Amino acid sequence: TTLCNYCVGETAALDASSGMIGFAPDRGAKIFLATQVVDEGRHLEVLLHRMKQLGVADPDAEIAQRANRSLLKFKDRLLDFVDARDWEASVFAQNVILECLEFTVFRHHAGTADPVTAEMLRGIVSDERRHMGFGENDLGRRLLTAPHTHDRLRKIKRELDSLVLDAFTETMGELSIEHDDRPDLAGDYLAAVARLGFGA
Repeated sequence: TTLCNYCVGETAALDASSGMIGFAPDRGAKIFLATQVVDEGRHLEVLLHRMKQLGVADPDAEIAQRANRSLLKFKDRLLDFVDARDWEASVFAQNVILECLEFTVFRHHAGTADPVTAEMLRGIVSDERRHMGFGENDLGRRLLTAPHTHDRLRKIKRELDSLVLDAFTETMGELSIEHDDRPDLAGDYLAAVARLGFGA
């Protein structure tokens, strides 16, 4: 179930980043997103391969059956922003919120997983850190020049918070991690958005 949800997140990022290339505001952003598409495609490929190694005959069917509903709703909302060609909302939902969720969960899981899965997750984490940095830097610059964007992104954050935290809670439960031992997603997430000037 856990790897199924990781595939949902990576598929969301793959679909979103590829769609965002068409309305990226400048060449630098287009180039970065092109590299992110490659990263996300590779992440999805290795996750699906790992599922097969673990005996899942039909990963797509397994994902459809076991995927976290909150994560699927998040994916749909992210792709709504992309379809609307809403750059700020897309970057915020993908490169700040989703990447922060994945970075936190993958990093913790890598510390408790079997050696093969742990190595795979550590490779993904290094990419997620870079993707988060792009989102924070891009939005940080935009918020300085267009402060009205701040209120709109705050509303988006409030809308997505419950989906993110529900998905995180379910994933930690699947990993059988005791409540007191769970990584501080809320803290990591709030730290990421605080760098952009957002409160809790």
